[in-house]
Amino acid sequence: MMSKRLRFAVIAFLCVALAMLARMFILATYDRDFLQEQGDRVAQRAESVPTTRGIIYDRAGQPLAISTPVQTIWTDPGIDTIPTKSHEALAQALQISQEQLSNTLWEAKDRRFVYLRKRVSHEVAEAVGQLGISGVRFSTEFRRYYPAGEVAAHVVGLTKNDGKGAEGLELSLDSELTGASGQRRVLRARDGRRLRDIGLEDAPEFGEDVTTTIDLGLQYLAFRQLRQTVSEHNAKSATLVLIDVLSGEILSLASYPSYNPNDGGDRAFSRMRNRAVTDTYEPGSTIKVFAILAALESGKYFPETEIDTSPGYFGVGRHLVEDPRNYGTLTLQGVLVKSSQVGISKIALNLDPYAVFSALNRAGLADEPQSGLPYEATGHVNTDDLKREIGRATMAYGYGLRVTPLQLAVGYLTIATGGIRRSISIVRDPAVAKLPDQRVFEREHTKALIEMLEGVVSPIGTAPKANLEGFSVAGKTGTVRKISDGSYDESKHIAWFVGIAPSTSPRIVCVVVVDEPQGDTVSGGGVASPVFAEVARHALQLMGLSGTPKRLITDGNAA
Repeated sequence: MMSKRLRFAVIAFLCVALAMLARMFILATYDRDFLQEQGDRVAQRAESVPTTRGIIYDRAGQPLAISTPVQTIWTDPGIDTIPTKSHEALAQALQISQEQLSNTLWEAKDRRFVYLRKRVSHEVAEAVGQLGISGVRFSTEFRRYYPAGEVAAHVVGLTKNDGKGAEGLELSLDSELTGASGQRRVLRARDGRRLRDIGLEDAPEFGEDVTTTIDLGLQYLAFRQLRQTVSEHNAKSATLVLIDVLSGEILSLASYPSYNPNDGGDRAFSRMRNRAVTDTYEPGSTIKVFAILAALESGKYFPETEIDTSPGYFGVGRHLVEDPRNYGTLTLQGVLVKSSQVGISKIALNLDPYAVFSALNRAGLADEPQSGLPYEATGHVNTDDLKREIGRATMAYGYGLRVTPLQLAVGYLTIATGGIRRSISIVRDPAVAKLPDQRVFEREHTKALIEMLEGVVSPIGTAPKANLEGFSVAGKTGTVRKISDGSYDESKHIAWFVGIAPSTSPRIVCVVVVDEPQGDTVSGGGVASPVFAEVARHALQLMGLSGTPKRLITDGNAA
């Protein structure tokens, strides 16, 4: 017979077993959904699915900016413990010091996430992976890579560490280039190991690709010529803008010095600044073409009209306007060919006070170019100076106002089109409607002006080095003294050249500016025009153009 103690024990055991069975039944029947949800919260995780930023191409489909997959190495100090004995080997594979690794792990000991190294190369990730250290984790990210490096840096720009655009087209087109990350649900073990993928919740949206108007071949050539010019003349910087006349597309926009967007340590502001759109300069004699255009519009002047520049200087109030020498009597064309300050001043003062400003304004020199690049400057044209005769005179020969190289290119584009104001662009986007062409000058006036400008690149002009064998060229030089300590410095200059080719049927406009060339030659004709000649020749060849006839050029002196 069972003793009381044993019988009590059996009854107690049965009661506990029944209670457990009842609890199991309740959990399995009534609390199943709740427990499943709680379990999923512990085991399931929502993970971001990385997306790729859109590719930036040149006009021929050559990549200028692409996103490449890279590995980021991290750990979860709340779960993972990286053995101290592994620190030396791990630090060596990560290519950091052992002290740096130890400090990183110690400072993050109470956190659930810490980077060991971000966006490492394939070689580094492979070296770390071969160590097989428990707790070292990998995730895939994308790093921006720029195949053209410093050559196209000012156009393309770069991205910040968070993948957002910081400069150039990467900044201005950030919303188009940036995609949207997706999300997937995964099942993880308590130690954080991924067990399996449950499913994709949101598919990633990839960034849009962008095709620019830039010709990478011409961009390389322009950059090389600018670098060579800066070196030869010990200049501060040099910039070039090349535009297709028929479409308004920017074929090349280059500056030197530049920076390498692939090198995170190369971030000096002086090299990152896109001088073509951000820096303003006094344009000097390159502005005289617009004063001549205003003169033609007035009906008072024609290409053969004579202007007496004797004796080589001209008093305007208390100021004296001077030429390098006495050119005597010049025709209107001669004023351009010889770049006479006296001649252009006399012309400007014989026009309506706002005539030259009106021509500048209609040509686009007072407006933002709206190229699609960020940080465009608008320059400065002071209409208050027009109340004084000296202000009207200096504006006519390019002093007392400031423009960017891109603004000046837009102004000359208006001349090359036969007087039509045409929008420019650096991105090919059919979805964006361009502003319609607008006639702002009469064709006959711009045609006469271009014919006069052909003399500038002739042997008797100021820029014979801009002459192209087999092609007619129209152009204008400018050599400007820079302001230093409130006055013009005879030792610091800006050298300009603007060219239109072929002048008989314009296809390209090119602006070259060299800041502070040193040595015996500092003029626009000697420093800037050779850069134009080299780049323009290749551009016309790429367009498949054959030679064009050249007109007979006179010296511009009155008979």
